[in-house]
Amino acid sequence: MVANINESYNANPLNLMVHNNSYSQRIRMPGYIDVELNAEFGLNAGTGTITVPANHKLAPRLMQCDHDVVPVTAEFNGWRWTGRVDSFEASGKPGRETVTATLIDDKVQLGSVLAFANTRTPLSLQGKSDHQRGPLESVVYHYLSENIARSGLPAYIVMPPKRIEDKSPRIDLSARMTSIDALLRDILNQYDYDVECRMWWPGQPFPEGKVVPLVDGDPHERLRRLTHANIDQVFSPNNNPIQPPTKPGLVVAVRKVRERPHVRFSTRSGEVDSFTLSGKSPGAARQVVGGKSDDWVNEAIHFGIDWAIQGILTAIGGVALGPLGALAGGLVGSWAKSQTEDTVLAFTDRTDVRRAAEMGPFHLREGFTQSSAGTFTFDTSTLAERALLDSQGGKSVTMTMGHSISKVLGDDQRHESGKIRYGYRIGDRVTFEEHLSGTVISDIITGVTVKDNHDERMRISPRIGKRKNTSNPFIDFTDKVNKVTETMRDFGLAT
Repeated sequence: MVANINESYNANPLNLMVHNNSYSQRIRMPGYIDVELNAEFGLNAGTGTITVPANHKLAPRLMQCDHDVVPVTAEFNGWRWTGRVDSFEASGKPGRETVTATLIDDKVQLGSVLAFANTRTPLSLQGKSDHQRGPLESVVYHYLSENIARSGLPAYIVMPPKRIEDKSPRIDLSARMTSIDALLRDILNQYDYDVECRMWWPGQPFPEGKVVPLVDGDPHERLRRLTHANIDQVFSPNNNPIQPPTKPGLVVAVRKVRERPHVRFSTRSGEVDSFTLSGKSPGAARQVVGGKSDDWVNEAIHFGIDWAIQGILTAIGGVALGPLGALAGGLVGSWAKSQTEDTVLAFTDRTDVRRAAEMGPFHLREGFTQSSAGTFTFDTSTLAERALLDSQGGKSVTMTMGHSISKVLGDDQRHESGKIRYGYRIGDRVTFEEHLSGTVISDIITGVTVKDNHDERMRISPRIGKRKNTSNPFIDFTDKVNKVTETMRDFGLAT
């Protein structure tokens, strides 16, 4: 019977918990059949699944996601996963049904916040764009803090260093009603920066550093609080501008990759149960982006056509031709404009010179990405850089860890003897050595999968290296839809 099964599933090594929608109440969740949690680097939202018997005391709560936020959290050795139920499915033979909940982590919140052109004005009075140029940490913080404050999402934002002391790479971004994750994902990926986005509630560890509390108040009050914190950061960077946190909220922080050269995974050590090493050749070394001229270019061309036609009509006696001449001139002008619009300075390109040199004379040559913005806009420049980034080749390895005495997911552990068992997290730069081919990879841990069920011990599978130049069906589909929409806009068939 299901009851007997339920009684046998009592372990909860992940400290799995289900919360109410305000995080003020929570219940631990032993008795699951199996659980899988995935965490990802950057702004890619992790996923997961939980399967429980249908008569589990929390099964009804998991099935409330169609009308309520159902938060789920897990913790292991300082590693934390926070998210929500995205969907569920109840199935099975009568009397032995199971409920499987599909989860998504809290980074999904950043995909539901738009980057406004102007966060301080009403929606009806937006500017051209919010253009930011400067150190990466400061620029990313600007977009996160301004738009989270405006949106009303309860959050604590970890502040970057003073702008003049921010040594992160200089970037150039422009936002206009773009989702936060779409705006920032590629630039973070390019420079190996991570964004942490995890739920905090009283009793949990709170991050060090200066943090802006944006957990309550209306948008105007939150934006004022943000302004005061930014001013304080300039003039009193060593002061903490906030009171101790008391209310649940998302902790959002930009983190640089942590260098951990002493964390070394090797297939010789016996700590790796299995692994998959994969590689992909690079795509085209030259990426062409565009399809639309800037507005000022088209306007200049239109002015030139109008001037030329007017000159021609004047030369042949336009006054004498009367309305017929004006009509003919208008028709010719419209035709000429349609033939010349978006033909001058409508395309730009980026070339990876090093890729072309390394791959030799037969490297793949060119790729194209449609853009609905002008060539000289920052959006188009970003598309070009993204196209080159997406077409990179590279290696990645996914491994399943066995029992390890030298490393563990989460925090460092110190034995009574003084020996340290080093912890690892997503965003750590570590080393992997594969003894058969002699391959050595020094790269970032970009993903972790944790599995636990009643049949075997908990399994942890870290992934080292980015999934470069690989196909994602969902992204491929959305990209195609976006390109079709952009093309329709270019031809005036959509708004």
